[in-house]
Amino acid sequence: MATVSFHLKNKNADKPTPIFIWFNPQNGQPRIRIYTGDKILPSNWAGDKIQMAITKGRSIDPEVKRTNEAINANHERMSKLLLAYWAEARAQGKLPTDDELRAVVEPEIAIQQTIERPSPLPDLLAYKERHGRTRSPNTVKALVTLYNHLQRYEQAIRRPLEYTSFTIQFWHDFTAYLLDEANLVDNSISKHLAHFKHFLGDAFELGRNPLQDYKRWRWTRRDPDVLALTRKELHLLQSVDLSIMPDAARLENARALFLISCYTGLRFSDVAALKPEHQKGEWLQLTAQKTGEKLTVPLRGNRAVPLLADLWAGKIHPISNQKLNKYIKDVARLAGINTPTEQVEFRGSKRSSTTLPKHDLISTHTGRRTFVTISLEGGLAWETIMKATGHKDFKSFRRYIQVTPERLLSDFDRVWRELHESLATA
Repeated sequence: MATVSFHLKNKNADKPTPIFIWFNPQNGQPRIRIYTGDKILPSNWAGDKIQMAITKGRSIDPEVKRTNEAINANHERMSKLLLAYWAEARAQGKLPTDDELRAVVEPEIAIQQTIERPSPLPDLLAYKERHGRTRSPNTVKALVTLYNHLQRYEQAIRRPLEYTSFTIQFWHDFTAYLLDEANLVDNSISKHLAHFKHFLGDAFELGRNPLQDYKRWRWTRRDPDVLALTRKELHLLQSVDLSIMPDAARLENARALFLISCYTGLRFSDVAALKPEHQKGEWLQLTAQKTGEKLTVPLRGNRAVPLLADLWAGKIHPISNQKLNKYIKDVARLAGINTPTEQVEFRGSKRSSTTLPKHDLISTHTGRRTFVTISLEGGLAWETIMKATGHKDFKSFRRYIQVTPERLLSDFDRVWRELHESLATA
């Protein structure tokens, strides 16, 4: 009796490899090789006696599982077609040729391949929807922005993007487009490429992306200087009288939200999500919106306490990030926070800078950075501050330590003054 078995063309491949059929007539004739038109990563294939795509296991991705189930169903259909055709031909007293057996399945495969040819941009939207259930809203928003850049790049080059397009040369061309046409800075390009690489890695695992050139894509991230308020500037912001302004209510509300961030080190997304149940006596305990990290902020003696009480009572209400960015600049301008401040941007090999009054550069991020820098200047250990802010590693926190000029001045003054005094009395 004839048999059908399925095998990988290259079981040691590091990318999806074709699957073929050994059709064995078992009548003294040689086996016939018939390609199924499917490809799969060897790690997703159970060989030996099983000869099927893997569909079970705790660690298997749901999308991979669905793809593998479709492969197995297709193979089962092919096996039945081949065996039925062979039996029918034998009943008529003839032996099918190799080409006749291949024709039983291959015409359908050709149609299927044409219909289901993987396309990166639709796959990126599907990836966004799939990961939108577990990723932060900011990540989903970043994926939409990446999609828009790729779509505009596709229009610029006047040809559709394909997975086979994503070579090292593509990296050179696309990053040049992001620099010159989209006018992005290095940090934005670095973030987009990181999301793009994660997507292409996911597509590779699903057998849709045949290339791994993306693993060699690199773009240097150049973080700008941390912008934080000094103690004096924080005092000015706290004490400026806004009551005479025609829009005093919205400015007072914006200042209160911003000061909660300055006093607690919370990101604005976490301030906006605060609820009364997050306050546990002398502690503020919540889960960070961005990272999922558990945050514990001490409140004993913290000036945020009366502001939090107003927030629980509805006297302070959350607003959008965009509105707070606008309103807090107005408050800072009225407070006289106008020190000329250099803003540096990097685009590839080019460095550009502009000098603006400090109030024009203040944003929601400044509150969290003010908390860290003033805490450091006050002598708090960085480990203690990281516990409150939820920084996972010292690498991302280190930037704050490098920008504490008040602490540098006071520490150097104290050390050298003590040295001079000791030498004078020696």
